[in-house]
Amino acid sequence: MITEKLLNDLEEIVNRGLEDSAIPHARGNSIRIKHVIIRKSPKGYLIYDAKENRQVVRTYFKTTAVAIAKNLAQGIDITEKAIEFDDLMLKHYNDAVFYKNSIRKTTDEFKRDIREARLDIAIQESQRVRSLLDRYIFC
Repeated sequence: MITEKLLNDLEEIVNRGLEDSAIPHARGNSIRIKHVIIRKSPKGYLIYDAKENRQVVRTYFKTTAVAIAKNLAQGIDITEKAIEFDDLMLKHYNDAVFYKNSIRKTTDEFKRDIREARLDIAIQESQRVRSLLDRYIFC
């Protein structure tokens, strides 16, 4: 017979084992990697260091937040480089939103073709930057 207390005890045992590993796990509204915590906020993702009880940085994208958190948990500080990637990805994201809106609203076929080409470039560049961030996560 499975009881609520038994399930809670099992969950507590599993979570206690995950706190010492570099495996990301969700707990409540946050993602934890060892002592580093990622929380979503209305303006992006906040990264906290639980050992020092301080906010490390705020990012716009979850990929950047996970890359920073994983490396901080391993003792490597890539914050500056990751923030550069985050800003670059934000620029390409904003470009893509702008071009997509322009394509939808324009009646000139020539302008539409140019903006579609620029939209493709913005999407490709954001994917390139994301793959660079993925290297920090998966290596």
